[in-house]
Amino acid sequence: MRIVLPLTFILIISCSQKNTPVCDYITDYYQTIYQAELEYELKNYERAFELYQSAFNTCTPINTITYYEIEKYAKVCSILGHNKLALDFIELDLKNGYQLKWLLQDSSYSKVFATEKGKKLIANYDNIRADYLKGVNLELRKEIQEMNRLDQLYRNGQYQENKQDSIDKINTSRLMEIIEQFGYPNDRVIGNYSVDQSNTDIVTMLLHTSDSIRMSYFVPKLKEYVKAGVCSPKSLGQVIDQFYLYNGQPQIHGTYEAQNSKYANMIDDRKQVDKNRISIGLPPLELDERIDSIKRINYPERYRFRN
Repeated sequence: MRIVLPLTFILIISCSQKNTPVCDYITDYYQTIYQAELEYELKNYERAFELYQSAFNTCTPINTITYYEIEKYAKVCSILGHNKLALDFIELDLKNGYQLKWLLQDSSYSKVFATEKGKKLIANYDNIRADYLKGVNLELRKEIQEMNRLDQLYRNGQYQENKQDSIDKINTSRLMEIIEQFGYPNDRVIGNYSVDQSNTDIVTMLLHTSDSIRMSYFVPKLKEYVKAGVCSPKSLGQVIDQFYLYNGQPQIHGTYEAQNSKYANMIDDRKQVDKNRISIGLPPLELDERIDSIKRINYPERYRFRN
């Protein structure tokens, strides 16, 4: 079993990539995280622990959208009695914007927070939160929220093509400027939902960019960001798949569901779909479907209104 990197070393890596090998999250990280997710949902916590350790020894830990591996690793460590590791990753999660109140409501962490280090972490939370908010670009967050509002301005209700097209072109130009200046504006750049109880991202706007700019500029950029662990593989898959679907062709990654089936029009060759998915950091279809089926059993309330 590999020994997990201590938190201080993890933070050094995240702040000084020049002195460390570059990690390709597509080839070195995501697939291990998906296997860990499966074991976590099956409550095979020892195996999940090993898989999370393997991924985190290869790449700096991140929270992949819908998987949130930092939080789940902390919980696995708590369940298995690895209190120091649990607190290290709880602290890392808090520094990434997760709110302490949600962890305090989970009985899995009760023994961890009862330790002296746990009590100190709770006492220091306000400082951690303040530091997190200081590092968030609130001005850019507000700008993207306004861009998202305008993105839907003439799509809600009666669609007005000319006015909306004009907005889309302005948003596209500004998105390119944002990416060149700030990189991909993920939660680490503009903050997460907890900042103002609003989901703020650029994915919907990316779906309204012109075909030529999307495929020649945004898709290559997003793939590099997925490799670097700063953009979700699913976001990249949706940007590509929607291009194909809107042009009357089958999607190639299976990121879009249909109303009465698991997947909207998708190429027939599932092996090819799996290759396509793995190439951008998504799990193979069978693994994704298995995780989804287990979650439907574990968390039925989340799927109550889904087909």
